[in-house]
Amino acid sequence: MSFGPRVLVVDDEVQLMKIIKTCLTREGYRVLEATTGERGLQKALEEKPDLVILDVMLPGLDGVAVCAELRRLDFPGPILMLTSKAEVEHRIRGLNTGADDYLPKPFDHREFLARVKALLRRQQRNEKKSFLLRFGDAQVDLEKRTATLGAAPLKLTKTEFALLNLLAKDAGKSVSRERILDSVWGYTYFPTTRTVDTHIYRLRKKLRDDGEQPKWIQKIQGEGYCLSASAIVRRYS
Repeated sequence: MSFGPRVLVVDDEVQLMKIIKTCLTREGYRVLEATTGERGLQKALEEKPDLVILDVMLPGLDGVAVCAELRRLDFPGPILMLTSKAEVEHRIRGLNTGADDYLPKPFDHREFLARVKALLRRQQRNEKKSFLLRFGDAQVDLEKRTATLGAAPLKLTKTEFALLNLLAKDAGKSVSRERILDSVWGYTYFPTTRTVDTHIYRLRKKLRDDGEQPKWIQKIQGEGYCLSASAIVRRYS
């Protein structure tokens, strides 16, 4: 009997479902299946899997809507979106609903498994957050995992808190995409992966740092990203 992590796969492509199930079961994962968005949503809430793999294009309720509803209902597990749409806008839409990562189809099974393992590994981490950051009207307390924009609460994902924490540790210095991927997601860079850029784009928008020349989270051409040291208000001991 397998006692590995439980993974819910929501996809209506029969052949792809078979391939995914084979890949996961060989690695010791327990696989739950759903072929519609409605059934996937129900199963995720009832079974509470460790990870949800969610296709964007589903009959009925699509993957983006399912993801948004899961996050609205405070589903705590990571969500990996599968999509055949390669445009940045579609990826951002999926991530904006609360997905932790995306993988364009068709994909290599080794990259697929690396992402699954990374998301589950990151879920198990309980790294202490130790900085208070301020971005103009936005304030982020990484120790308490809270954020505000003016007087209003600002909702950040676990990934966004982890990103800020990593950048804050080396504030004023460039942090490479490879290191960000390895530290936040737990896997090294794949040539087609734009995960870091997409998450930084979304995070900047939330922090109102999305102009042509971002002030707080700066892109270092050919290297990675740098958090301005002036964003750090306090370091917790």
